[in-house]
Amino acid sequence: MPVVFKQCDTKLSRPDQRIISNNFTTRLYVSPPDVPSDCKEVFTMDVSDKAGTVNHETINDSGSSTIELTDKSEMGSSTNEGQTPMYRFGSIINYPDASAIFGHFAHYVPSIEEWVTGKSQFYTLAKECSIELYTDEDGFNPGLIKVDGIALSKFQYTLSYMKYFNKKFGYFIVPITGYGLHTIENGGNYVMYVVCKNVNGINDAAGYLASGFNKRK
Repeated sequence: MPVVFKQCDTKLSRPDQRIISNNFTTRLYVSPPDVPSDCKEVFTMDVSDKAGTVNHETINDSGSSTIELTDKSEMGSSTNEGQTPMYRFGSIINYPDASAIFGHFAHYVPSIEEWVTGKSQFYTLAKECSIELYTDEDGFNPGLIKVDGIALSKFQYTLSYMKYFNKKFGYFIVPITGYGLHTIENGGNYVMYVVCKNVNGINDAAGYLASGFNKRK
C-alpha cells in the first residue's frame, strides 16, 4: 500500500478521510504514516459508524491495527495526523450470519482526497461480478453515471447513502455481466471496486480497486 513520509508531529491541513461499507468487507488494516526512526509520535484516528458513534483509535506503529466490519454496517475514518494507508480484507459474507464468510481478497482503500473523476476502465468475469461504487454528492445521480456508455439508471442496482464528515455520499452495488473490459463515466468524484463470486470454485472470490486513485495534493 502507498506509505507517505511526513515530519514528526506535523498535522494535515485537510484530514485523511475514508469510508467503506461492510458489504464484501471483513476488516480493514491501517498503517501509520512514515516518519523518522527517532519519532515518538502516537497516531490516532476517529472511527465512526452509521449511528454516529465515534471511537478514538490508536494506530499501531507496526502497521497491524485493524478495524472490524463484521459488527457494523459501515464506517468512516478521519485523522489529521498524517496519511494513514488502509487496506481492505474482503470476503463474501452471507449476512445476517456474519460467520458465513468465504472467498478472500485484499486491496487498497483510497482516501476521499484520492478519489478520481471522469472515465475509468475495469475488467469483469462472465458472471457473478458487481461493481461497488462510492461517490460524492456531485456523482450519485444514476442518470448521469454511464456504464459502457449507458446511463446507470437503465441497470439494476442498489443505492444507499452514507453520511460522514458533514457530507453525503452515494453507495451503489451494480451487477455486471459480460466477460472482459468495461467503462464507467462519472462527473463527480468516486472510487470503484470490482467483486466477483464463485471464482474457480463456490468458496472462492476475487476483488480489486478498479478506478485507481489520485495522488493527494
